[in-house]
Order: sequence, then C-alpha cells, then structure tokens
Amino acid sequence: MNLLIVESPNKCKKIQSYLGAGWVVKASMGHVRDLPKKEMGVDLDTFKPKYVPNDRGRKTLAMLKKACRSANDVYLATDPDREGEAIAWHLQQALGLHQPKRVAFHEITRKAVNHAISQPGCIDYNRVRAQEGRRVLDRLVGYSVSPALSNIYGRWLTAGRVQSPAVLIVVERELAIQAFKPSAYVEVFLTFENDNIQWAAQWNPGALLAENQKHWTDAKFAQRVAELTDVDVDSIQQKKLSKRPPAPFTTSSLQQGASVALRLSPKKCMQLAQQLFEEGLITYHRTDSPNLSDDGFNDITTWLVNNDYTDHVVKECNTWKAPEGAQEGHEAIRPTLADQTPDTLKSRLTDEQSKLYKLIWERAVASQMKNAEFNLTVIHLATTEQVDNKTLDFVARGQQVTYQGWMLLSRQDATHDGSQENNQQLPALSEGQHLNAINGEVKHKKTKPPARYTEASLVKKLEAEGIGRPSTYASIIDNIIHRGYVSIVKRKLQAEKPGFVIYEALVNRFAFMSLNYTRDIEKQLDDIACGKNKYETVVRQAYTTLSDELKSLDGVTITPSEDQPLCPQCNKPLRLIQNKFWGCTGFKKDGSGCRYTAPDDNGVPGKPLADTAINKQHPCACGNGFMQRRSGRSGMFWGCSSYPACKNTLPDNNGEPGIYASAPQKKNNQDAAAGQSCPDCDKGQLIRRTVKTGKNAGKDFYGCSNYPACKHFQWAKNNES
Repeated sequence: MNLLIVESPNKCKKIQSYLGAGWVVKASMGHVRDLPKKEMGVDLDTFKPKYVPNDRGRKTLAMLKKACRSANDVYLATDPDREGEAIAWHLQQALGLHQPKRVAFHEITRKAVNHAISQPGCIDYNRVRAQEGRRVLDRLVGYSVSPALSNIYGRWLTAGRVQSPAVLIVVERELAIQAFKPSAYVEVFLTFENDNIQWAAQWNPGALLAENQKHWTDAKFAQRVAELTDVDVDSIQQKKLSKRPPAPFTTSSLQQGASVALRLSPKKCMQLAQQLFEEGLITYHRTDSPNLSDDGFNDITTWLVNNDYTDHVVKECNTWKAPEGAQEGHEAIRPTLADQTPDTLKSRLTDEQSKLYKLIWERAVASQMKNAEFNLTVIHLATTEQVDNKTLDFVARGQQVTYQGWMLLSRQDATHDGSQENNQQLPALSEGQHLNAINGEVKHKKTKPPARYTEASLVKKLEAEGIGRPSTYASIIDNIIHRGYVSIVKRKLQAEKPGFVIYEALVNRFAFMSLNYTRDIEKQLDDIACGKNKYETVVRQAYTTLSDELKSLDGVTITPSEDQPLCPQCNKPLRLIQNKFWGCTGFKKDGSGCRYTAPDDNGVPGKPLADTAINKQHPCACGNGFMQRRSGRSGMFWGCSSYPACKNTLPDNNGEPGIYASAPQKKNNQDAAAGQSCPDCDKGQLIRRTVKTGKNAGKDFYGCSNYPACKHFQWAKNNES
C-alpha cells in the first residue's frame, strides 16, 4: 500500500478515484507545525526556528503516523509552491520519514495526477529555507516591534514586515487626500448634428494655458467660447488600432478582476479559487505567470475550432511578459478542460463559484483569439470667429470596432477599474467643411484629490512595489482591515487612527517601512530559493538592522486621541496591557514612574480595586519590592511592587499573603526536602510538586516558593512510576 498526503481533504476523494486500489490518500489539513504562539520561537544566536505542532496538527500527525506504519512508500503531494514545499518538509520531520517522494499537481486531473506520480522528486530544501526565511523574518519583526509599538500607543498594535508597508501605502494616500486643495476649472463643449448623428467636440485651450497650468480657469472667457457657432474642419486623422486580448489570470490579476467585476474581496476570491482547484476545474491558482502551457494552448484552441471560432483563433500561442521578479514556476490560471464551459457547470457550483469560474474561463479562452481591431477618428475644428484675436481649436474623438476578435467572448479587461474611452459615433466629414454648432455648454468642474485605494488597486500597488507575494495579498489586506488599521467605506480603503499611529511611529525609523527595502528582501528570499544566498545570512543581516532600529522607539510619544483615557494621578495616557488591565504609560521598565493600574471594563479602565500607594507591610523575597494585593483572572492574589522586574506572586489568604500549598504526598514517600531553604536563592523554601503533563507526568519534584524569580528544580527521591 502507498500513502499519498495532500493538503486539503477536499482533494482526497477525487485523487483516490484516479489512483485506485493500492493507494490511500490522506490530508495534512495544511500546516501541521508552526512557531509557538506565546514566544519568539527563534534562537537569536543561530536563528534556528523552534517548531511545535499546532492545535490541529497534533491530531492530524497522530492519524498520519498510523497510516505511515502500514505504507510501503509515502508520497508528499502538498501544493506546488514554497509554502507547500515547506509543509512537505514539516511532514517529513514530524513523521520521521526517510526519503519521502515529493510530487506536485498543477491541476487535479487524471492525466496530471498519474504523470506526477510516475515522476516523483525530492523535497527542494532551498525553497523550504526561503519559506522559512519569510516566516522567521515576519516573526522577528512582529514579536520585536509590536510590544514597543503598543507601549507607545497604549493599546495593542501589531507591526509586520509586509503588513506595515501596506498600512503605509493606505495612510500616505489618506494624507495626500487631506492635504489636497481643490481648484475650480471649466471645460467647453460644442454639439453638432450631421447625417442624423449628434456628436460633440471639446475646446482645447492648450496653446493659451500658462506654463504648469493644466486646466482653464477663466469662466467668463469660457462662456464667450461656448457662444461660438461657426467652425471649419481643420483636419481629420484616422488610425487603425489593434488591441490584444488580456492575458490569462495570474493570482494578482485574478484578485483584481474578481474585486472589480464580482465585488469579491481578495480573501473570498482565493477561497473560491481554492475550491475550484480542489474540484479539478482550474489549474493551480497561485502563480505569477501570465502564460499558458502547451497543453493549455492546445486544449483551448481545439475548443475554439470545434465551436465555430476557427477564423478567430491565433496560429501561435499568445504570450505576455511576466512582472519583474515573478516566479514563473506554474502556468497561468485556466480551466483544466475548456469544454467544461461555465454553462455546463452551473448545476455543480454555487453562484459565487460559478461567476468566478466564468471569469477565469472567458479570460483564458479569449487570450488565444485574434486581436480586436478599431478605427480611431480624430477631428480638429477651427473657429471662424476669433476671441481676443485668437482662433480656437476644438477636438472630437470617436472609436468604432471594425473586428471583434477576442471581444466575441470577453468584452473588456475585468481588472480595469475606470472609465472607458470615448466611443461616440462621428459622421463622415471632409477637411475644409464648414459646420454650425447647435449648442454650446460650459461645464464647471473641480480638481479631484487622489482616489482612495480599492482592494483591487491596493493589490496592484503591492505587486508593483514588490511587497509580499501574490499568494499573500489576500491575507495582508484581510489583516489590516480586521485589526482596524484600515476600514472599507463604500468599497474604498480608508486609514483609521491606529493606522496613522503605526505610520507615525515606524516610518523613517525602520527599514522595513521602506518599499525599496521590502522589495529587496523579497529578492533575497528568491535568491535563497534558487540557491544563490543563504538563509542565515539574510536573516542575520535583517535582524541586526532591526535590533539597532528598535532603539529609535525609546522616548517616542504619540499624541493621545480624544478618547484615550488618561491617568488620574499623572495625566499621562493609560494603556491596555495584554487586554487584561490598564496601566500608566508613565511606568518605566526599571520599576520607577507612575504605578497607577485599573482593571479592564469592556475596553475602558474600570474603578481601581485598591489604593495604588505601595503597602510596605509585606516585603517581597526579592528584597527590592513589597507584596501588593491585586486582582487577576482567577481572583485576588499578591504580587511584587517591582513588577515586571520581579514576578513573584503569592495566593490571597483572607486579605493577607498566603503560601502555595505543596503537592499531596504519595504513600511510602518521605518528604525530606520539603520546607528546607532553597539552595539557589536562600530566600524561598522548597515545595514538593507533581509534573502534570508530558512524558514525566505524575513524577514529583522540588521547586522554590520564590518561583518564578527563582527557578530551582530537583527531582524528588523515590518517584513512583
């Protein structure tokens, strides 16, 4: 029996049907291991990451280990990208596999699956290290900068290597909008009617504009221009235009197209694309390449020929240049079989799946059709009357389709998020012909500020700036919206107060906030994947820079917002600490400063439970502070006034500091050490306790009552097995 491990359980049934008897197909459910949640998880000397099974991974790994025991060979068929390569490596490590066979499906069809199985390879460790580099860099930035940033703001904020530059882009656009000052200008149009065709020409004031002036602002002069009626045809220019079909979708352009045409968020788009891929309907949806494979080209052109489009099919495959830095390991997104038209699949798919599939199908099939052709006509009109001794110029433009080509299937580029060209119909005129306008109109307008980003245009900007990878755009945008740094207002992204705080605190202080730096890091990760650079070299250099930059946050203050709670003792802003209680930003790490605290009451400071003045009745074992009665998640307890320098705690015993009870004694087990002075700190007493979890669960040991300030540990004698 052979075992094939894929990522998604939705693939298992279909692939199992292709492989037949002698095979078992199981799913890893995505990642099975990751860095720990509550610690950095990276050795800052060697930069070796520490991996632990995630919550779902523990159960999944137990199931897969059982399946591996009865397998002759194990095939790892995780997704064909860097993340999939990393998941395959984690499976190898966690399952203890010796030389597993690595296979990758770029589409889930019988032909593709059987071909991949027949030519297995090995895990590409360079790609694994590149993915590991991205994960570790993200962790180093997030876990180093976020606490310092939160301390400045007073509420929890997160910094991210690619998340924060995305926030920067939105904030800078918002600042440009706020700084924008509109100015009024006018446009003049004359309307004509010839051969029963009504058409318009616009006044071109270019020759009259002052240097650096873009628009005409003299409304009185414009009104005089609009009153002119007699013009002559000065020139007629005609041009034949040819427009190529849009390229098949990449990950980035699919997200843009789905946002513009279907109003889907990038996250929703990728979820639906994943479902279509798992159903075997489209090729792999995480790709930078805009070009089809030979199989894709042949399949699409065969469908076109068989469906009366023979005269509209290209003879050679249309290709496009990939964006700079693109990883072209996979072909563009296309239907796995062109004869699975959107109409034939409607009954199998949800409404959203069907619409996205139609977008993908039309784009891919139309890409291999001939160019659409147009006639562009530009007519220049000269006024017979002069205004202030000046002859004025009017221009009319019209564009007519002469051959539809690819537009027979797809009318326009779905990623286009703006107005279309002027397609008005123009009459047949001749140079020198005299015309009389039937109407003149002055349109009063104002210059507009830069437009806020939409999700589609932000994806386009991220790609242009080299921030992240197309497969990460959806999660980047989802994160900055979910965390409240950016909001969506009428489908536009608008920066919020926390986003401005991140910008103010980090820009010009951290290299990762520079778009050029982010692009360079992505290039270095690409070099790791290609074997041209080393993981440790890239990570160490980035962390050295980050460590130096962290010092720049010392002393940084952010002007509190109007709703920011202030300390009643020193009037400095309060901050929410670990979402548990409020403390004064005047408190310093060395224990000095304002010590005011208050419990959290649904996001606002509650009433303090006790006077915050230090009670010096109960000295702490650390020798520097005094035990204070406080409120915690489990009720009242006593903690040192020198916190966080000292983290000693004691239980509450009817308003007085108590002591932690020792573990219950086992029969025939002498408790010789209990109660003795701690040999390490000589301040606490040894307490017998029992290990609760892990391979030593149930065994007894001695620990210091001064824990966690003192971490003395010794096994108890005569441990019962």
